[in-house]
Amino acid sequence: MYVMQNSLGLYEENFSKLMTLLPDLARADASAVLTAETISGLEIRVVELSPYTTTINLVHSVETDERFVPALNMKIRIYQDARVAEVLAYQHSGRFRPLYPYPNPNMFQPYEKRRVNQFLGEWLAYCLKKSCRFKLHSNSAAPFGFISGYSRVRGDA
Repeated sequence: MYVMQNSLGLYEENFSKLMTLLPDLARADASAVLTAETISGLEIRVVELSPYTTTINLVHSVETDERFVPALNMKIRIYQDARVAEVLAYQHSGRFRPLYPYPNPNMFQPYEKRRVNQFLGEWLAYCLKKSCRFKLHSNSAAPFGFISGYSRVRGDA
């Protein structure tokens, strides 16, 4: 039970950090791209918008051979009504269980889900320390208030 309660606090902290870093998210549509103004190669793409959730991809590409340093890739769901954010996928692995037996075929840590969410928190803290802000660069439709009851998903008309 302790890990579950602790995880909820982690998800709440991640939500707070994301909202600080993404002030333009409320104006984003389902095809929006937000780029970091102070960290080269860091961008967030809105994947899905619905009345109570927003799903984003956080990608950080570094200028080096990806065989040695692969781009950071996280899929994050933001729950506006609950004010929490959680990692859905990390480096193209997803659907993490709260607890894994160890060892397991994928060699996940016993609390892999918690670990990737901790990493997100650390990454967001780094962005805040660097005074990073994301700027909205693409917004093909009318402004979308992501807390409103209107829903728009990528690919919908």
